[in-house]
Amino acid sequence: MKFRYLIFAAAALAATATGVKAQGFSDTWMGVRDATTVSNVGAEKGSRNVNQIITNFGHFDAGDYGSNFFSVDGLFSNANEPANNSAGGATEFYAVYRGQLSLDKYLGLNTKFGPFQAITFEFGGDWEGENSQFAPSKKALVAGPNFHFDVPAGFLNIGAHVYHEWNNNGICNGSTAPGSCIFNGGSGGPVNFATTAEFEVVWMFPLTFTGLPLDFRGFTNVILPKGKDGFGNQTATEVLARPSLYLDVGKMIMNKPNRLYAYFQVELWDNKYGENHALAGNSGSQEVSPVFGVEYHF
Repeated sequence: MKFRYLIFAAAALAATATGVKAQGFSDTWMGVRDATTVSNVGAEKGSRNVNQIITNFGHFDAGDYGSNFFSVDGLFSNANEPANNSAGGATEFYAVYRGQLSLDKYLGLNTKFGPFQAITFEFGGDWEGENSQFAPSKKALVAGPNFHFDVPAGFLNIGAHVYHEWNNNGICNGSTAPGSCIFNGGSGGPVNFATTAEFEVVWMFPLTFTGLPLDFRGFTNVILPKGKDGFGNQTATEVLARPSLYLDVGKMIMNKPNRLYAYFQVELWDNKYGENHALAGNSGSQEVSPVFGVEYHF
């Protein structure tokens, strides 16, 4: 059940706000970040001391009719999250796509009313794989409205989505202990979670009062319980928040704004992957991890 929520959020900070009104806007970037104290559930339940170096490639484009966002992360753990049958750290890849369609353009509606600048239809999916003992192979689909709030500066958007996830449980591969897993099998255990609701909040507010090209960005994702996991335990409501401070270094030192960023964020995760932190052995399903990163936009 290994998945990262949501790499796309950094770009969605721009994407979800700009997608309806931008004309011909496009952005492509690469970045690297260091997550210092990532927690881990699954094969190494209870571990809270995984260091990860994470590379990222992303692209976003927007026009009158909507927007597209694509991102791929490569996550390289230290030995505290080992690869299967290895003393070295695990490697994970996570890809995300999100698209938004303008209801105003496609359906001739006027969705600007009250506190909303616009309402779009958002859809997309996630794909992930990792070579750990758990051997996750996540696939997820999301779809639903995205509400763009009319704010004086920056943006605030809330998405309300239908969410469905499929995954794998390598720990249950060939398990024979009665009741230890929902399933037994020779090639790992597929998990088809129940369809549930997901909520995504993204924001960006310029901190002009500091006198620096500094933004307060972030996202919060909430996934309601999605049935039972691969061990037969009932999942819990999952909450991930990642507040961030982004400094436009390119503007400060090269007079090239929106090119090179340095950032600091804190990853706050409760009931990680839906694993209830109150259950014995699930202490790794709560996380507080500082993250430092740089990002270059082409």
